[in-house]
Amino acid sequence: MQITVYGATGTFGRRLVAHLRAREHSVIAAHRGIGVDTYAGEGVTEAAVDSEVLVDCVNYMTNNRHRALDFFSRSSRSIALAAAENPGAAMVCLSIAFRPEVAKSTLLGYYQAKDLQERVYRRLVPADQLLMFRSTQWFELVDTMTFNAGPMAFVPKMRVQALAADEAARMMAEAIDAEERGTIEVAGPEVSDFPTIARRIAVTNASADSAVSTGARKPRVPTIVPIPIPGPLSADGLIPDSPRLSAVTVEDWLRTR
Repeated sequence: MQITVYGATGTFGRRLVAHLRAREHSVIAAHRGIGVDTYAGEGVTEAAVDSEVLVDCVNYMTNNRHRALDFFSRSSRSIALAAAENPGAAMVCLSIAFRPEVAKSTLLGYYQAKDLQERVYRRLVPADQLLMFRSTQWFELVDTMTFNAGPMAFVPKMRVQALAADEAARMMAEAIDAEERGTIEVAGPEVSDFPTIARRIAVTNASADSAVSTGARKPRVPTIVPIPIPGPLSADGLIPDSPRLSAVTVEDWLRTR
């Protein structure tokens, strides 16, 4: 199959491209570096020509509600319109596993924008051509949301069922191969929270640093300070009901990253 992956250089997109090529698909890796800008609508339709599957892996991390809504509404619409130019082509959207109460919270603009993205695709793409692939948070996200200050590291206390980004990409590649439609949710093997995962990462990093340290002073494990998050993120708002599970634990991921 020929598959166009938008956002092909991101955390998820580059892993998905690798998995699809390993399955011997022809992949058009679409990103701004080659002139494909889904927000501006530039090069989007051209990148979709002759592809049997279009995949939206484009992301824009922001805490600003208006910017998030503007980005995802425009980006998803431009890709959906490109899909309309390829009658019969399947459309796959990478989304996030979250419960309705998360999208209703006015404090969580990013999740409201992802909810809007899903609605754009469901409105513009026929159901028999659409796969909504909803992943829980990735282990990799914990690092990006950890704020270090001297001997302390501050981490949002979000309750999650995280998995490795590469596992999510593998599971999407399998779903694309199987020509699945509808909604799929994927998650990791255990329910935990960001501070717990951050501690495991910190301990592993300190052990690795100690192994290569030649000085008398050994690397210290920072004190993890959980930052309370009000609302559904600290409860079960990000825990899917019946997801497909990855068997890769955070310890497995740490050994291979």
